[in-house]
Amino acid sequence: MLLIIQRGNEVTGAQIIKPNGEKRLISGTKKKGSFMPLSELIETTETVLIAEGYATALTVSQLHSGLVLAAIDEGNLLPVAEWARKHYPEAKIIIVADNDIKIGQPNVGKISAEKAAKMVNGWVTLPPTEDKADWDDYRQQFGIEKAKQAFNEGMYQMDNLATVTVIHADKKGANTNLSQMAASQRGALLAERFGKLAIIPDSEMVYHYVDGVWNKVSDSDLQRAMVAIFDEYETPYSPTGVKNAIGALKLQIPVLGEQKRELIGFSNGVYDLSTQQFKPHAPENWLLNHNGIVFTAPESNENLKQHAPSFYKWLSHSAGNDEEKMNRINAGLFMILANRYDWQLFIEVTGEGGSGKSVFTSIATLLAGAHNTASGNMKALDEARGRYQFVGKSLITLPDQVKYVGEGAGIKAITGGDLIEVDGKYEKQFSTIIKAVVLATNNEPMSFTERNGGIARRRVIFSFNTPVKENDKDPLLPEKISKELPVIIRHLLKLFTCQDKAKLLLQEQRDSGEALAVKSNSDPLYSFCAYLVSLGEELGMKMGNKNIYPRAPRIYLYHAYLSFMEAYGFDRPLTLTKFGDSLPKVMQEYKKDYRKFKTKRGYYYNVDLTDEANEWLPAVPELRKS
Repeated sequence: MLLIIQRGNEVTGAQIIKPNGEKRLISGTKKKGSFMPLSELIETTETVLIAEGYATALTVSQLHSGLVLAAIDEGNLLPVAEWARKHYPEAKIIIVADNDIKIGQPNVGKISAEKAAKMVNGWVTLPPTEDKADWDDYRQQFGIEKAKQAFNEGMYQMDNLATVTVIHADKKGANTNLSQMAASQRGALLAERFGKLAIIPDSEMVYHYVDGVWNKVSDSDLQRAMVAIFDEYETPYSPTGVKNAIGALKLQIPVLGEQKRELIGFSNGVYDLSTQQFKPHAPENWLLNHNGIVFTAPESNENLKQHAPSFYKWLSHSAGNDEEKMNRINAGLFMILANRYDWQLFIEVTGEGGSGKSVFTSIATLLAGAHNTASGNMKALDEARGRYQFVGKSLITLPDQVKYVGEGAGIKAITGGDLIEVDGKYEKQFSTIIKAVVLATNNEPMSFTERNGGIARRRVIFSFNTPVKENDKDPLLPEKISKELPVIIRHLLKLFTCQDKAKLLLQEQRDSGEALAVKSNSDPLYSFCAYLVSLGEELGMKMGNKNIYPRAPRIYLYHAYLSFMEAYGFDRPLTLTKFGDSLPKVMQEYKKDYRKFKTKRGYYYNVDLTDEANEWLPAVPELRKS
């Protein structure tokens, strides 16, 4: 492996790493103050992390967000830290130390890291091990989650204890000032304690920027933080005084901005779809969440079949080896990855058990991030109290959805980007737009009674009807796919460099014969319309009504519909008015011309029954057409 070494934007040499781990600098490399960045250098960043070697730096990028630099060795930590402080004067600099512990000898890694941190007012984090180890060793031994926890909890500053002592020594002198402060001054003090804060005015919800993401801060947390300040200065307080300070804070802090639609948040930065570049986190990105995945560069000649075989196996089986359907499924996954809730579509995956539906949900959850996913049901979408769990999430899953029959008002409002009422049990009721993609899976497709087009133009149906054979079932498939996630993400980003391509594929799936077949199996009106044929400019059938007797299903549309319902044992036929209102919308989905003509003999429609309708029409016609 050949790694470019640079100082700022100036290339100063390179390092060769052999397969056995041996490292050497190429001749002429200027090491002092030079480094290997893991991502493109940017003008501003909140955090700079400096590790010794490249392997450790790669691990660090998974443990903490920020600009990660590899300083080559411990002797170069200080020069690189000084360069970072000069170019990023406001940034938090973290020196990632190697624990070079050895009985009877100085811990060179720790000493070098602390020296560098002290010179730039930075922080140090050291692997908590009894033997020699770096953070890459620690991750391999204990796993990523434990490493992340130890990395953050073990962080310290050299002069931190001295600073605390000074604060406590001066408490009593500050008593009077705090007690005499106005609510606005206390609010400003509280805001300073947190750092970067912002607010959504409608809900009065406060957000705190930490590690690339704006996280919700409850009023309870703000109150406790304000009380901690009073206690710190040994100043008496009242509940009213605490609440007034928080009320003032909410008027002082800026309004939370809108996340840029072209950004996808990862744990180590953001991918900009408009420039197709990966960038470090920044507050002005206004991310409310990220997927928790570390974005990495692709391997040479990377492809799904070779580098993500488990995902490819699931995808090809679910699509019946149909490449067009595989691309449409990928489009659905891209919509979830990019959180394109603004496309005003939702996905319904339906079909037999064991056909791959739950794996679809599992992959979707991985792409959005489990912490950004909320699971519910159609009832929860319809109710203000039920919707609260979905606020701030980027994916709503409706797994194993039971047979649903209804208007679908909630799912229509959420996917339509409407302002909806939300009722938090212990919070003020408010209105908001839930910016999440909705994914439903079921064995029986949902049946919507709303036929004005609101649901039809949003509903993208995928039919999974090929169960996996018993011998081919792999209970570890979701786990295997999770390990292929970086490859899958890069494939989706490459496949849909033009996002409209994904949207177009989903719209094609929405209008596909597969989707119509699913609807006709769950909604008798769709089944009935399959037996109608357009006559162009010719006159066909009349509408009819229940008062015409005997029935003439070959002449009257409504009579034909009633005969169809009875023949197949369907209860609760639509009223004449509902039938007349719904028929044009369903015919439009079938792409069949349906028009009404006024004649001297009344109104006629340019449709007739197909020959296949004889399967259910009465054996002896009640009337003959004249």
